[in-house]
Amino acid sequence: MKSIGRRLQLFLFKQERLHTKPATRRMVLGVVFLFLFLVVLSVDISSDKVDVEEGTVSDRDIIATRTVSYIDTAKTKKLEEEVVASVTPVYDLDVAVQGRAEDEVNNIFNALKAAEGSGTLVPNAKPSTDEVKQKLLTNLQYLNFNEETLNVLTGLDVTELSQAKDTTLAFLRRYLQRGVHGDEVATTKKYIAIEIDELNMSDHAKVVVKHLVNKLLMPNVILNVKETEKRKKTAVASVESVRETIRKGQVIVRRGDVITAAQINMMDEVGLHKGQVNEYHILGLTIFVIVVMSILLMFIYKFEHPIYVKDLLLVLIGLIMIIALCLAKVASYYSYFAGPIATGALLTAILIHPRVGMVASLALAMLFGVVVDYDLRAVAAALLGSTVGVYNVAKLAHGYSLTTTGILIAVVNFLVIGATGLMMQIESSELMLQCLLGVANGIGSAIITTGILPYLEHAFNITTPIKLLELGQSNHPLMQRLLLEAPGTYHHSVLLGNLAEAAADVIGADPVTVRVGAYYHDIGKIKRPYFFVENQFGGENPHDKLAPTLSTLIITSHIKDGLELCREYKLPRIISDIVAQHHGTLLASYFYHRATEGDHSECIIESDFRYEGPKPQTKEAALIMIADACEAAVRSISKPNSNRIEAMVRKIIRERLNDGQFDECNLMLRDLTEIGDVYIRILSSMFHSRIEYPDSIKEIERKNKQNGNSLKQLSNGADNSTEPRGNSEESNK
Repeated sequence: MKSIGRRLQLFLFKQERLHTKPATRRMVLGVVFLFLFLVVLSVDISSDKVDVEEGTVSDRDIIATRTVSYIDTAKTKKLEEEVVASVTPVYDLDVAVQGRAEDEVNNIFNALKAAEGSGTLVPNAKPSTDEVKQKLLTNLQYLNFNEETLNVLTGLDVTELSQAKDTTLAFLRRYLQRGVHGDEVATTKKYIAIEIDELNMSDHAKVVVKHLVNKLLMPNVILNVKETEKRKKTAVASVESVRETIRKGQVIVRRGDVITAAQINMMDEVGLHKGQVNEYHILGLTIFVIVVMSILLMFIYKFEHPIYVKDLLLVLIGLIMIIALCLAKVASYYSYFAGPIATGALLTAILIHPRVGMVASLALAMLFGVVVDYDLRAVAAALLGSTVGVYNVAKLAHGYSLTTTGILIAVVNFLVIGATGLMMQIESSELMLQCLLGVANGIGSAIITTGILPYLEHAFNITTPIKLLELGQSNHPLMQRLLLEAPGTYHHSVLLGNLAEAAADVIGADPVTVRVGAYYHDIGKIKRPYFFVENQFGGENPHDKLAPTLSTLIITSHIKDGLELCREYKLPRIISDIVAQHHGTLLASYFYHRATEGDHSECIIESDFRYEGPKPQTKEAALIMIADACEAAVRSISKPNSNRIEAMVRKIIRERLNDGQFDECNLMLRDLTEIGDVYIRILSSMFHSRIEYPDSIKEIERKNKQNGNSLKQLSNGADNSTEPRGNSEESNK
């Protein structure tokens, strides 16, 4: 895996040499990963799937490979149609129709009276003249009276006219009050005609009544569309979806059966039907994948631009997503809820950044939807499980483990799958199996992440918080060597780690990197431990017999020696950078001043007494530089108190700032002030003033010193006989 990573890095380096525009390289990478995503999402690797069409004869028994509960959309739709058909339409009675009909009847007979020129009709009146007919036709032309009806109407006497009027109004009122539908008008008129024939009245009057009823009878029952549709929707909403369950081992199609649409639907639900992939499916899938990839890249470009400009990290993100989708696709052949899609989100959050991991979990959930045939329950479980996993691994710096993360994902999967299953009214046994698969999915995601993580770390040369936490263990071989061969440096490094870690939380630096970097920052002193004051334990200082230039060479060489040990023990780059940068280009001032006080001071070059550097490039390296100097300087104060410690810390920070040691890292003046506040508070609590002992105790202490025993050693280390004799690490070496 590591050799593959090296080859990939070499390939990308060559691409950088060939293509001057980074956009070209990223476009090539985008096309490559687009092709890989399409292959993973569209290729079917299941050997159990069959390619059948509706109406063909099956040449084999097709048996369900897993238990699936699903909603039969065809049966549900048919049931809804039956319920809608059973809904009685709602009609409204239009009372105005009856009123208009009665008014028309009254108008007709009033017009007849007006045409005869008399307000009342005289019994045994003679038939109206042609002039009367013409006037009547003019007034009632909208009723389309024919000549025969008009003659009959004008020939009726007063009694017949009154009887015809009353009979017409009676029929109209009776049927219109009952209600006449539009499709019932013709039938109703036929019934009325039969009833009229049976009446005891003259034939001429019957003709008039029939004609008037035919002309004036209108439908007065109107369909209330709004209320009817409302009732239909209510009826459809009350219909429960038809849920079917296919059991594992159930025969879906028997050999020799004619394949039906329902059987193909069952095979689709179980995942046994090999659907035909056409150009529209590929086009839609391509567009969908491009949209998902574009959103992910736009987020990285906008909010994590340092990651966007590193092609190797973009390749890593794509590779992680491919791995996660492959694992999920294989697992989904057993169950949609068994796919460990959270693995991709966890790996991205740990190896890249938690924010990128959060967006990657969204992208993976969307692509996972294609794998599970757009099952919303499976997508919801994948998305929410991945989200809580990313949230938890983001706190790895504070001691959380992937074991806890796996348990949390399992709990979320159980709750999401169970809740959505209850909403869809899945059978209890099937739902419990799905929930247990979700639990196994969460724990399995953490296990798979733990197994893959070291290989990706080595292949892409990435240092994760987990790896740093492992390096920070005291049983690491190099830490054991430091403890045994340079114990003073070891305890100094542990103290420095605690000091710098407290400040890291305040200014937003990585506390794990700071702590572990502090543990290893002085490992180069293992080569020559007794040349450093913390390892001399009150013995003779070898620098007293050496020339200042040689002492400077020995002191500054612990940086180079430390880098050699980093390579020997294969420490990550982030640690070796701290080893190289924690002294920056500082001046070994003690030996420089000793040299300038000699006989050949005019030949002394200041740069010969400086560390080789480089200057701190990160907040973490700068924190360790300041903590290293402050801890050593405060130890040199004879009677430390809060004011002296504060003055010393502020002086050290100011000197390094003026010397330009922080020019290449992103520390601000406010950060330096906050760092000083933290260091002053902690150092003041550690190096407080020694109490004044009574004269009798001082006398005992004097006698014990003469015998080689210190009272301080007998009273739980109230004093420190190995205190450095200078104000910095190199001042007394």
